[in-house]
Amino acid sequence: MPRETRAVSADARRARRLLAGGAMGGHAAALIVVGVWYFVGGPSAAITAAITALAVLAFFGLGQAVQVWVADAEPQIVMIAALGSYVFRVGLPTLALILLARDPARFAGMNRVAIAVTAIVVVLGWLTAEIWTFSRLRIPVFDPPQGQSG
Repeated sequence: MPRETRAVSADARRARRLLAGGAMGGHAAALIVVGVWYFVGGPSAAITAAITALAVLAFFGLGQAVQVWVADAEPQIVMIAALGSYVFRVGLPTLALILLARDPARFAGMNRVAIAVTAIVVVLGWLTAEIWTFSRLRIPVFDPPQGQSG
């Protein structure tokens, strides 16, 4: 039974490129920071950094996947999804860090400095690559003539 295929819109292609660009930057930053923590703090710091990097990559990946999913929706839906994914990407990790700070004994085996530094470095890697990718997207800044679609 043949599968029905549909054309991917320009908005969805741009959203996918942003996801791929951000993911590449985030993964590159994660590999670098985990390696640095291995040499600076040993295997336990590297494991802490790796767990933190995976969590950041998962949150940012899921948040950006929402943008891909709603790329062709009405602008109001896209805005709601963007704000919701932002709350998800920032709110849940912030809550996790607050819980970590409230009960440090629970995570005594984890290097708290490695958590903070890794989270910051991976986020910056993701955002830098996403901004770089965005700056190279070809986004029309005009309305197409009536009767034509872009």
